[in-house]
Amino acid sequence: MVFQEPMTSFHPVYTIGNQIMEVIRLHQRCGKTEARERAVEILARVEMPNPEQQINAYPFNLSGGMRQRAMIAMALACKPRLLIADEPTSAVDVTIQAQILRHLIRLQNEFGMSVMMITHDLGVVAETAHSLMIMYLGENVEYGPIDEVFDDPKHPYTKGLLASVPKLGKRAKMALNPIMGSVPSLYERPDGCPFHPRCPSYMSGVCDKGVPPLVEVGTGRQARCFLYGR
Repeated sequence: MVFQEPMTSFHPVYTIGNQIMEVIRLHQRCGKTEARERAVEILARVEMPNPEQQINAYPFNLSGGMRQRAMIAMALACKPRLLIADEPTSAVDVTIQAQILRHLIRLQNEFGMSVMMITHDLGVVAETAHSLMIMYLGENVEYGPIDEVFDDPKHPYTKGLLASVPKLGKRAKMALNPIMGSVPSLYERPDGCPFHPRCPSYMSGVCDKGVPPLVEVGTGRQARCFLYGR
């Protein structure tokens, strides 16, 4: 009988400082000492407590909010002109969420950069964005200024999203109006408009036959729907 030692894999864990410094040294010509100084500086700018000490911390030593700040610091290390923030407030409570959004807005102004926010949270969108693109199955179905889209949604999917948000105040007791059905698999994409199986405005022989074009529905506004431009 042969006893074989089980195969193991080793995955090193790096400090947040090492990860930020790696970004800086990969994209900018500087030594390790200068990269560390820049890493401490950027951690301070995202309001990381005690950045000189926290730079040596491992991710598992930090709270969710502090890990998010470390990720923002890594993204800003090379002073980008465009920051793509994919669900930057996920897995944190509303208090930390508000802090992160405040930091992003402040840093956007300080760095003079644009921010593309990718999120499913309409509250985050309403608080931070100037323009809004609603996507369904990877397609742009509506685009426009944030206030106009929220006040007067054009696409049935946008209307459904806003109608399914819980209300406050006098309308708090109103029943939610969810979008019926579920998002189909990308491998079972419907013919025609991808939203037509769930759409309350579905037109037989139209929505299931052709792909709707993206049409102008106002100044700076677009919608991908057969309800418009016919």
